[in-house]
Amino acid sequence: LSYPSIVGEMLASSFGIVGFSWICSPACTELEVVVMDWLAKFLKLPEHFLHSTEGPGGGVIQGSASEAVLVAVLAAREQTVVKYRELHPELSESEIRGKLIAYSSDQSNSCVEKAGVLAAMPIKLLPAGEDLILRGEALKKAIEEDVQEGRIPVICIATLGTTATCAYDDIESLATVCENHNVWLHVDAAYAGAAFALDECADLRRGLDRVDSLNFNLHKFLLVNFDCSAMWLKDANKVVDSFNVDRIYLKHKYEGHSQIPDFRHWQIPLGRRFRALKVWITFRTVGAEGARAHLRKHISLAKQFESLVNNDKRFEMVSPRALGLVCFRPRGDNEITAQLLQRL
Repeated sequence: LSYPSIVGEMLASSFGIVGFSWICSPACTELEVVVMDWLAKFLKLPEHFLHSTEGPGGGVIQGSASEAVLVAVLAAREQTVVKYRELHPELSESEIRGKLIAYSSDQSNSCVEKAGVLAAMPIKLLPAGEDLILRGEALKKAIEEDVQEGRIPVICIATLGTTATCAYDDIESLATVCENHNVWLHVDAAYAGAAFALDECADLRRGLDRVDSLNFNLHKFLLVNFDCSAMWLKDANKVVDSFNVDRIYLKHKYEGHSQIPDFRHWQIPLGRRFRALKVWITFRTVGAEGARAHLRKHISLAKQFESLVNNDKRFEMVSPRALGLVCFRPRGDNEITAQLLQRL
């Protein structure tokens, strides 16, 4: 949270924009296109995620990671149903939908499991390794078993920065498996995604050129207040085709223009808030280097706290420090940890 973000929020609220299409607020749509490309460059994401490059990719601001994950799950589901009906016309749509299956790590955020519930599609939570990382071997085994039993794999939701320990799933090995089995790969980088902007964290970007979609929350680590979750799609047409419901009162003469997206097709609700304004004001005020300095400050504080824990015999680390997250506990019974948590 920062004062520029608060100013942006106040202005957006006072304008009262309901920016579901370009025609109802050109500034709302066009500024979002601009800031999503700014963010993609700031994070050094692959160019195919930018609106400004040729191709069907682009970015959109969702309310939360939960929404972004649900959008990816629903779009992947609908794309799979369409493809499978073409390959197997003998099967009814209900038969196909009854066979769909998705995957994630048992370390993933609860919103992943909830997305499966909302999408009426089971999400199998695969066991991560001892280091709490999900790798391609576990996914490959699960997919092969499910295919053998007649199920249809749809999507894998990987995590960069798990909620419990900020562990990073192995995107490259997961991407290989997903490519081999025509499975959508989404990356939930809600917390850790901000660190893509730091050269010292460049390893976190490995494999992102092979994912179908990803999200990260500006309201977690980048001075922008809730709600503001950035989502990028390699092929936005897959989401638009899945979510497109046109009525006569929604039509306008600029529909279909490559640089003028109607973001209502990229999200769950119809209306949308002018979130791009608080992102624009924050970055215009703080600057890219100011944002990077903010990230490095939090990481530095975490390193300092990690050192204090390691030098105090009453405590122990649960997992290695990751970015600004330090997982520690008092030595002894869990009851001691519970007491400390309650006191804090």
